[in-house]
Amino acid sequence: MARHQLVVRRVLITIFTFPLISLNFIGQLPGVAERDLRIDERSSAYGALYACSGIGAVIDAMSIGTVFSQSSKERITRLALVGFVAALTVFALLRGAALTHPVSLAVGLCYFGFITSLSTILQQHPADHERGRVMALWIMGFGGTVAISNLVAGPLIDATSVTAVLLVGAARALGLSGYARLGDESPDAVTPAGRRAARARPPGCP
Repeated sequence: MARHQLVVRRVLITIFTFPLISLNFIGQLPGVAERDLRIDERSSAYGALYACSGIGAVIDAMSIGTVFSQSSKERITRLALVGFVAALTVFALLRGAALTHPVSLAVGLCYFGFITSLSTILQQHPADHERGRVMALWIMGFGGTVAISNLVAGPLIDATSVTAVLLVGAARALGLSGYARLGDESPDAVTPAGRRAARARPPGCP
């Protein structure tokens, strides 16, 4: 099902590649704070930096189901992803503590607006008996690739710089904003292979 339904396939590819390439800033935040932002990772300023990102995430996670409950989740997904690109680019280029905290808030705001809307879209498409299996793939992508991302980022940062790695992550997120056209198909749109597989199933078989 995940292979044959176009929107589901796009969502899963997006959620596997986005954390892998674009979320390594989470694990690299202490180093970025020390080297580029001149913020001691043991200071209250660093705690506030981390908190700003979390506050942004909480605000957006709550607003998607309330203020923006009737808004197009496809549009929010793409706008939030573009906003994340802009915020992460600014964050990567910052030197010194000025503007650091509001930019961190913007990163968290856009990041979780994207993730929450994308999750909502994914859960709207599968049938009831398919949703659990599809969401298991989501958890693997969303929760499993961030650690790999930071494992790969370390040698790349040593070979280049943390700024370069963060900018590559922003560029990849920008590419995903073009790929994540999630309103182009109806919820039951499937590929020809998917239709053939559905016809081949015995009646009553999920």
